[in-house]
Amino acid sequence: MIINKNLLPFIPALCISGTALAQNVYNDDTNKIDIYGRLEAQIAKGEESFTAEKEWAGRMSGRLGFSMSKELKAINNSRAIGKFEWQVRTEQNDTRFAEGEDLEARYNYVGIENDNLGTLIFGRTKNPMYQVMKITDQYKNFTPGIYNFGLSSIDTSYSFNRQDSTLQYEGKFGIHEIQAAYILGNNENERLDNGFMASYRMNFKGKSLDLSPALAISQFNRDDENTDTSRKQHNQIMAGVELAQSNFTFGVTADYVKIDLDDQSSEKYFGIDSVIAYKWHNFKVLAGYNFLDQNDESEYEKEDWRVEGQWTLARGTYLSLTYDRELVVKHEDSNDDGITFGLRYDF
Repeated sequence: MIINKNLLPFIPALCISGTALAQNVYNDDTNKIDIYGRLEAQIAKGEESFTAEKEWAGRMSGRLGFSMSKELKAINNSRAIGKFEWQVRTEQNDTRFAEGEDLEARYNYVGIENDNLGTLIFGRTKNPMYQVMKITDQYKNFTPGIYNFGLSSIDTSYSFNRQDSTLQYEGKFGIHEIQAAYILGNNENERLDNGFMASYRMNFKGKSLDLSPALAISQFNRDDENTDTSRKQHNQIMAGVELAQSNFTFGVTADYVKIDLDDQSSEKYFGIDSVIAYKWHNFKVLAGYNFLDQNDESEYEKEDWRVEGQWTLARGTYLSLTYDRELVVKHEDSNDDGITFGLRYDF
């Protein structure tokens, strides 16, 4: 049995801190526990930044997580796995805390993993749609916000690519990844009856070109007895592709959403998100553009672009500077912009 005693006294202090790096704190013949987290400081100004003001302001945020596994004697090449991850505050555009709250569960699940058959987990998961979302989710100070429009009306626990009561399968077979999930209703999701998600991603690595196409679909159904919203069903199809050659990376995703209403009509949305990046030694520059268009509207629901510079100081440690300009919001022209300077440390 190996216990990293040097780390144990620091665990309480890490509670203001993904999983890019991890430290093993317990390891014996069958059990393993890793700790990981993030500390992040940001200074920003502008209506499109988290401050929503013209003056400079700052904030501190972070995550703390534990990843656990236990070898199963009853099933060969298998183990029980679990994860608990909390967050203090969140990135721009993510879920805000209610007044007085300190920590919020970001992920928490338990399941069984088999080397040949894949993984089955239940809880608050990183759902299958993220196989497409992560193509353009590459910024340090910005989170693309076109993917979840209208979904929280039905699933009140949904937070970008996470939601409660999810039974999820994940399998990797060579260069192919498949994921599928069924979402049950619970006391946190009084509007939700059920939902499902599925995705496929291929990760091809050639001599001069890496190619990763991905496809994802989902459907969320409202409990018919709940009248808090007139939206009864949320349907979504997402597809994207990521290309990498030498120091260049390009990614683009397309998103189609159809929301059925009680009066037999529907709301339809189509969105595009894109990112292009160039890395030179420890420096990386990214630029992106996205829009979300509602059917039969003359102006977009949302449109913006951004550019970000990242300086890698060490593994998992970054300085970043981001400029974001909003062009359209809720079908009206906008001139809001924002600038954010951040320091992030993942462990």
